[in-house]
Amino acid sequence: MLQSRSFWTALLGAAFVALLLPGPARAQVGTAVSVARNLSVEGRAGIGVPAGNLSDMEDAGFSAGLGVSYRLADRIRVRADGDLETLLGKPRPTGLAAYPDLKLYHYGAGVDVELLRPILIPWRITAGVGAGATTFAFDDLTSGGVTVSPDKKTYLSTTGFARVGYSPMPLVDVFVQARAYLMFTSPEDFQAVGGDIGDTTWSVPLQGGIALHLP
Repeated sequence: MLQSRSFWTALLGAAFVALLLPGPARAQVGTAVSVARNLSVEGRAGIGVPAGNLSDMEDAGFSAGLGVSYRLADRIRVRADGDLETLLGKPRPTGLAAYPDLKLYHYGAGVDVELLRPILIPWRITAGVGAGATTFAFDDLTSGGVTVSPDKKTYLSTTGFARVGYSPMPLVDVFVQARAYLMFTSPEDFQAVGGDIGDTTWSVPLQGGIALHLP
């Protein structure tokens, strides 16, 4: 019990001293924390939500991703990302077999910016943009007793995301984020699965995750 009281007394004392620090001192502390975050790795998971024409064929499914980023300057980072979405085929309007399930493999690189200056607060708000490619991999389609294996197709894609993170300790963040992928598709590639997709379509993974920062 005595040790517990000593711990909480010390913790409250440290918090009180931090609040008494002048503004420049708080900024220096925050900057020191930021400098320690040069290289970061993260994992995330959530749901993948089809949008645009893709939502006519597929329902929402599971999504997961990995990322690595490096700090170039104060509040600016470069990053590389990979995401997987597993979308579930919808029933066709004609009452025939449902559209096949779809896996989307996203990979690319980009830049993100911390919208709040690094100060003595645990919250981080980040936005980013990037470019790369997306591979469409449909499951086998059976129609009239015939099984068709659609070819995998890869298209250029762009992405943007917004994130709110919380730092329970200097080198760890937990976060939630919304990411949007714009994919530049070819409509004729989807005739084998009976889909009607235009020159572009969207997907929106909604994810939570954890980021580890290497000192």
